[in-house]
Amino acid sequence: MSSDKNNEDINSQIFVSTPVHLDIKKLENEFYRADIEIHGVDHSGHSYEGRVFLNNPKADSDTKLNFENGYVGSYHIFGHGGCVGNLGHCDLLPQRRPYDKRPSQDLKPQYKRIIITEFLKMLGQNVTEFIITIVPVLNGPQVDSDKESGSRIVKLDKIGIITYD
Repeated sequence: MSSDKNNEDINSQIFVSTPVHLDIKKLENEFYRADIEIHGVDHSGHSYEGRVFLNNPKADSDTKLNFENGYVGSYHIFGHGGCVGNLGHCDLLPQRRPYDKRPSQDLKPQYKRIIITEFLKMLGQNVTEFIITIVPVLNGPQVDSDKESGSRIVKLDKIGIITYD
């Protein structure tokens, strides 16, 4: 399969957040750092690069990675390629006791952080609402059954912008 075909399939998988409201002019102190924090990232599926854009909900895999397009950075997922095994094999286990010597489970959701300090300081002078877009770019062949089932590539629990003063 050509990479163009993969990109067409992926473009329907783009994650666009609900608006994040942040008026940096009204913050009590000027912040010295700002991050996009992504909690609970599922990595049980495909490996991909998550290209992150601010205030560009129309970004896709062909969007140039520059300030003008809202590109703030990327994170990478080394995916497990789906679950194979008996029923419940890939279910997340409850937290183990302190002296349990068994290895921890590999499918624990991940946390990702992208530092956006300078970008937010510039963009925040004129804007108080931010939309975070994540464009997944696959690093391996896409599985046909996932396309047919409508399975999402970017799966996460929570995303937001954090400032530090």
